[in-house]
Amino acid sequence: MNAIIDNVKIQGISSWLPKDILELKSLKDLYGDKEVDNIIKTTGIERVRIASDNTTSSDMCYNAALSLIENENIDKSKIDGLVFVSQTPDYILPATSIILQDRLGLSKNTICIDIHYGCSGFIYGSLQAALWINSGLCSNVLVLAGDSTSKMINPLDKSLKMVFGDCGTATLFTHGGNSIGFLINSDGSGYDRLIVPAGGFRNPKSDQTSQIIYDEDGNARTKNDLYMDGIAIFNFAISNVHKNINELIEIMNWNKEDIGFYGLHQANVFMVDYIRKKLKVNKELVPLNVKNYGNTGPASIPFLLSDLCSQEHGYNLNKTIMSGFGVGLSWGSIACTLKDTNFYQPINNNNGN
Repeated sequence: MNAIIDNVKIQGISSWLPKDILELKSLKDLYGDKEVDNIIKTTGIERVRIASDNTTSSDMCYNAALSLIENENIDKSKIDGLVFVSQTPDYILPATSIILQDRLGLSKNTICIDIHYGCSGFIYGSLQAALWINSGLCSNVLVLAGDSTSKMINPLDKSLKMVFGDCGTATLFTHGGNSIGFLINSDGSGYDRLIVPAGGFRNPKSDQTSQIIYDEDGNARTKNDLYMDGIAIFNFAISNVHKNINELIEIMNWNKEDIGFYGLHQANVFMVDYIRKKLKVNKELVPLNVKNYGNTGPASIPFLLSDLCSQEHGYNLNKTIMSGFGVGLSWGSIACTLKDTNFYQPINNNNGN
């Protein structure tokens, strides 16, 4: 699927981080010096943020949204669309976006939808917001993207506990004179490469699904926990993401030399750098912040922008590429301008709600 959607602007981006920091080196007593050092070296991740037991993804996104609304000085009654992108909703039902509409004090005329996607989710949420605005259905749409992935990981699964972090973000889409290009792909044949096998209606939780299983690398998890085939995900990403980005650049009729910023999903340092080399672009155009936060799922791209572009950054955002990839399997990219977008520094709050 590809489309160029006109008259849409990304007005502002904010983010919120839980206060608790897990230093990966602190896990050496649990996993061993060699194992921890190897994962840090391979992923480039040294620490992650972990949401408290009573802090959900919607809490983090709620706080990011309040910050964005305040900083943009926008009348809440003018917000008429809300998209919540997360794999860790508050409930199986109702939709978390509905709860956030009331909690944020938005109009009852607001249209709300949940998008159950992870690392590619911000691309999907942005597409939904752009379509609503372009069609005239909405004037101002909040895309709230975040996950508390740590709650899905078994403590004995070192392969994931040392990779994923928690974060919530808020992005405001509104009318503007800009065009946004999208290119999205899907391959459901790889659905089981990144999955929580039990807990849905296909395979409900039971005593059997709660049994601990050890893999050949010594990681332990139940079928109620998150599972990732890291090698398969890596091979999928390095085979497809650069092709998707290059195709979108052609669709936009852009010169590659004019692109000043590539906001790639922050899976890990090695994967992002490998994709960068496939794209044949300089390091400074593909920034990283995964070292201090880990893989924050659907929050990763807007959080990267909030974190790096809220300061004096020197990036040329006139032509920007954003690309997400992961669960599904799914991957997609956005081509747009962010030169007039407002970026707000991540909030490190001491209270969870």
